[in-house]
Amino acid sequence: MLLCATSLVVTTGCAARFARSDGNDGGSSLSQGGLPAEQGGTTGTAGGGTGSVPGGGTTTGALLAGTSGGSSGTTTGGGGSSTTTTTSGGSTTGTSGGSTTGPTEADVVPPGSQTGVTKTTVKIGLFVPKTGAAPVPPTIDAQAQNYFDYVKTKGGIFGRNVTVKIYDTGSTEAGARTAVQQAVSDGIFAAVSLDRISVEGALVTALHKAGIPHLINQMPHAQAIPTDGFYIGTDQVNNGKQIAHYMKNRLHYTKVGFVGENDPTAYPARDAFVAEAKRIGLQVVHNEVVDGMGNQFLAEAQKLKTDGAQAIWLYVAPNNAINISKESQADGYHPTWISSSIAWGFNLALTPAQGALDGAKSFSPWGGLSDPRYATFNKVDTAGKTTQDKDIGLAAWGFGQVIAAAMHDAGPDLGRNSFNVAMQNLRTGSKDVVTGAAMCWPPLDFTGGKRYGSGDRTIVMTVQGSGAAGRSVWATESNYAATY
Repeated sequence: MLLCATSLVVTTGCAARFARSDGNDGGSSLSQGGLPAEQGGTTGTAGGGTGSVPGGGTTTGALLAGTSGGSSGTTTGGGGSSTTTTTSGGSTTGTSGGSTTGPTEADVVPPGSQTGVTKTTVKIGLFVPKTGAAPVPPTIDAQAQNYFDYVKTKGGIFGRNVTVKIYDTGSTEAGARTAVQQAVSDGIFAAVSLDRISVEGALVTALHKAGIPHLINQMPHAQAIPTDGFYIGTDQVNNGKQIAHYMKNRLHYTKVGFVGENDPTAYPARDAFVAEAKRIGLQVVHNEVVDGMGNQFLAEAQKLKTDGAQAIWLYVAPNNAINISKESQADGYHPTWISSSIAWGFNLALTPAQGALDGAKSFSPWGGLSDPRYATFNKVDTAGKTTQDKDIGLAAWGFGQVIAAAMHDAGPDLGRNSFNVAMQNLRTGSKDVVTGAAMCWPPLDFTGGKRYGSGDRTIVMTVQGSGAAGRSVWATESNYAATY
């Protein structure tokens, strides 16, 4: 199976020229870029040096030619070389941080590999667990396509319409690698992943090896973010610290706990939560991990009741959250359960929990369906059959809007290189630059060579209604924030 990208096009005759926005229109601003050095196009650093996962691993290279914010870099390829020096606040040609008078030769970015791209179509892969311990709703296929069908009614993006193909990881690392092999065979252009943390880690490695640009929702804290990977979700170590502060400052609790799965890639998040909780004066009375592939948690439920934490960060897959909360409820124990990222903060988890998750909280990239900003989504996305499965579509709209913004900035000469450069310079606002609808994802900023775009901004949701009555849903409690 061929696992490397096709040769990148480096002739300037078919390259994109980027006209930058000023960042005030809810869109993104774009600086000069080029091919990675090993592909003959660019040398230099992004953001003045090697980037990193928050508190963790380092990047494997840089996409930008030169740097923003006052550094200098050297651009090669295209028949010669030149040195560009940027002074913050000054006038430049081809770098961000100053003013420009329009696209110049320095703004030219070769499209690179155009695998998965035609004049009228773009093929995107979405990697999710349709089966396994953390399955997504079966309507994910239609809902993932729904946003791009809406974009099609607006004329597409430079005349191109996007098709999303779903790849089932089975919620395992082996399944993830097999899914990537199939995606390479299918010739997808770029990828998005929404899966448990260890599985996404495997996807990060496999997709980078295949040369496929990748929007990452979560990944192991210490794993390097590759140059064609863009971390659009929340770093779980930082999220753990946020949750500790929320328990103290918003819930005003004193006794807290943690339940996670026996997955070493999740342990750094647990350790950060426990350490921060203790540092700010909370009592961590429960700290356990369970079999992530299990389905019976009687002993855990009994220990939870004995320890008596007022709030528990339940860092597990949806099926496990349902079973643990139900068994605890049967023992007469009902703390404030807290979810994070894409763990179990979906309406589909609430009804089968039969009231055991009532009053729960979730730190999420999106809010509840009734949030006014999702008016367009609720009108257009008819693939979700009920409120119980429709909110997975918010995730699909969110990543769709991010992809669309980068395609918009890459211009008509779309390829993996121009898309990567557009992503590396992406700064989103509250509005979708393609459709004008409200964004369904945290504000992202990858400018200056950042590899991690969300800045830990999350929405907190809370459960309204009762799952025991079959009428419980997640609702927006607070807007995007990084501190609580």
